Amino acid sequence: MASAPIATSLEREREEQRHWRLLPDFRQMTQFEALLTNEFRDPEEIGRQQDQELARVLRFAAARVPFYQGRFAEAGLIPDDTTGSRDLQRLPLLTKAEVQENGKTLRATALPKGEKAFGWFGSSGTTGRATRVLHSNTSNWMFTFLEQRQLRWFRWNPKGLRADIRVSTQFPPTAEGQRRPLGSSFKQDRWRYVGRLFETGGYAGICVTAPLERQIAWLRETSPDYLMAYPSTLERLAFDLGPAAAEIGVRGVYAISEQMTAAMRHRTEGNFGIAVDENYGLNEIGRVAQRCRAGRYHVNAEHCFVEIVDDEGRPCRPGKIGRLVVTALRNLAMPLIRYETGDLAMAVEGPCPCGRTLPAFGTIHGRYRRMAYTPDGTSLQVHCLKVALESMPRDLNANLRQYQIRQQRDGSYVIQVTVAEPLPPGFEAWLRQRWEAEIAEPRPDLALQRVDTIPLSPSGKTEDFVSECAPPAEALPQR
Repeated sequence: MASAPIATSLEREREEQRHWRLLPDFRQMTQFEALLTNEFRDPEEIGRQQDQELARVLRFAAARVPFYQGRFAEAGLIPDDTTGSRDLQRLPLLTKAEVQENGKTLRATALPKGEKAFGWFGSSGTTGRATRVLHSNTSNWMFTFLEQRQLRWFRWNPKGLRADIRVSTQFPPTAEGQRRPLGSSFKQDRWRYVGRLFETGGYAGICVTAPLERQIAWLRETSPDYLMAYPSTLERLAFDLGPAAAEIGVRGVYAISEQMTAAMRHRTEGNFGIAVDENYGLNEIGRVAQRCRAGRYHVNAEHCFVEIVDDEGRPCRPGKIGRLVVTALRNLAMPLIRYETGDLAMAVEGPCPCGRTLPAFGTIHGRYRRMAYTPDGTSLQVHCLKVALESMPRDLNANLRQYQIRQQRDGSYVIQVTVAEPLPPGFEAWLRQRWEAEIAEPRPDLALQRVDTIPLSPSGKTEDFVSECAPPAEALPQR
């Protein structure tokens, strides 16, 4: 399959879908044709459908979710009279802290017939505490359905070999049910997620904490057709391999989780010799949007509703940057309504040159991390510190409000923290114990520093990791 052009059509996408052959037990499924057709529906029709889904979620939350019963009353919102997006704007934004502190009351007391709780998924930001959300079986299935949608958009051939470079917690467990060891690699006979439903080629993975030279050797040995990794990982590979990156023969590259700046994209695409595709997702929500070749992020309108709002929670005008806010439409087990993601994005309007009519937003500002210029071992060291902060007992980090891991020019680390009250002695002891257990000698120095505020990045976000060894994004050529 050729690289995706900017413009497409319903007929062209149906041609691509023919490459995806469902396994015998699933050949009667109609979800994928419905998703495909929705990509080219009249925008007003899509809007009406989203209003209906929003009204359904709001009514359910008011009836079955204790947290929202009080919130709706405060907003003067009568659930039976809700009409969708207009009523949604009367509710305040839902913060990560509120989700962390109200997990029990955000759960539905009962689910509709056919719906079941599936499992907990979570993520952590600069607070050091995980934001855990209970997903339903429907929400979980949507993750797989939308994974296939985006891979079709990216023109990945399911018969090829797929390879991922990720943190160990994001890989499937070992045959014994254990977490993959740090720095390890593995192979399986089918792609993750979509391999449950479709005929696919093989799947290989290596932990991002493996030394860079090992990652490069693994790529050359594995010779994958398609590669998924973090933008910072892709940039570092492109930086070290140079033009030789193209010799690996990768036909598709997919960047996840972090912001890919123009400079990172230029280096990666130039050295690998192919375009880089991106999506936008959250563990708390699932697949939110995927980036088309025209540069817009098209929202999976069947799964969620996205707003770009100002500091007062009001819609931003096109061309303005605002807070990216998401409402889940398919997770009644623990509904997130007007969830503030912590990311910023540009509001857009009008038809997209790609031809798709799904709602969209523009450039994402945030999730930026640069690894290409950092010393060897940085990925493992940062991963160790983040896991230590996120796994810390609640009584040790209850007073923590924000943190930032800062790598000094000499390779040492300072963890800056802002706190509500002094941290207990066990906080630093917990960090040092895990630092010394995971990082071999000679390990970099590690210090803890309390500060009044942590400065924002140029994008307006607080970053969980910064390095004095890496130039800032604005200092690099933006091509």
